[in-house]
Amino acid sequence: PRIGPFPGPTPQHSDWGYELDLRYGRDAAITFGFDDELEINDDNKNLWLMPQWFIDGFSPLGHGISWIAGSWFSSVGYEIGAPVDPPTSFYTHSYAFAYAPVKHVGVMASARLPGEPQSGMTSLSLGIVQGWNNLQDNNNDKSLIFDLHWRSHDFKTWIDFENIIGNEQTDNGHTEQTRPFNAISSNGKKLLRRFHSLTITHRINPVDRMALNMIYGFQEGGDVVAAPKNPPGFLITRDSPWYGINLNAHHKLKKNLQASFRLEWLKDKRGAHALLPAGDYYAATASLSWWPEPHFRIRPELRYDRYHGSGKPFGGKVPTVFFGDADTQWTGSIDATWFISS
Repeated sequence: PRIGPFPGPTPQHSDWGYELDLRYGRDAAITFGFDDELEINDDNKNLWLMPQWFIDGFSPLGHGISWIAGSWFSSVGYEIGAPVDPPTSFYTHSYAFAYAPVKHVGVMASARLPGEPQSGMTSLSLGIVQGWNNLQDNNNDKSLIFDLHWRSHDFKTWIDFENIIGNEQTDNGHTEQTRPFNAISSNGKKLLRRFHSLTITHRINPVDRMALNMIYGFQEGGDVVAAPKNPPGFLITRDSPWYGINLNAHHKLKKNLQASFRLEWLKDKRGAHALLPAGDYYAATASLSWWPEPHFRIRPELRYDRYHGSGKPFGGKVPTVFFGDADTQWTGSIDATWFISS
């Protein structure tokens, strides 16, 4: 249900499966789950995380219905929290990813809609989840996910319109589960958050493909101000929108070598993100993906970031995201990924 319709005849039999992901390292616990409370993660920089654990399945009802239940990486937005290409071709993530939900706990189902084959394939997904990045709900309100996916008849062009909407205020003053956007009401007022992502992907020819992603987010402000020890804007007290666009281009140089380029801009109008100051963010990224073996990838990357605003998000001491001393930076990165498949 997170990807969209695929060509071919509808399977005539139901099926199901499961997935369990285990992670270890410094990728930080940007989501909240039972792994946050494990004793082995107390005061450790390297963490054990279980971001995905779910069952999913398919039923041949109508034109086909797929479903998922558990904890899974969000379908809302272009990128996902795993090194799978596509859609995550780069070592670093875009600003759009930093301002989008990463995972959900709940249930979601997707149905392929009827239509003429030459008009393409369309599917609709609906889900009820605990909110953004939460195992336990931070209030008594669930959030609604609704996605619309279209694929051209030749499968070269994809359009994905993905959305999540719900009241995301934190009750009882707890903010651990609401990162990176925190808003609290002292009188129990419900505070709406919504996020929308539109992605248009097109394969130009066998070696070139492009993806254009546009986002818009909004968090209603609360009336509780953060303690002085927290970064400015840690709690959202004014209605705060953010929006941006990023363009991704990929060219296959050889069978085992791909070059990727990304240009992006994002505006956080009032500093909604708990760890990033208000302003305009620009970035240009170039990356290579080399597969010396079928299941082993080496990925060097060069990135340039520029910021316009009242803060200094780069450089300085950790966490540099807010207490930095520069508004531009160059970053060189390289990673190696070994994919295990049965």
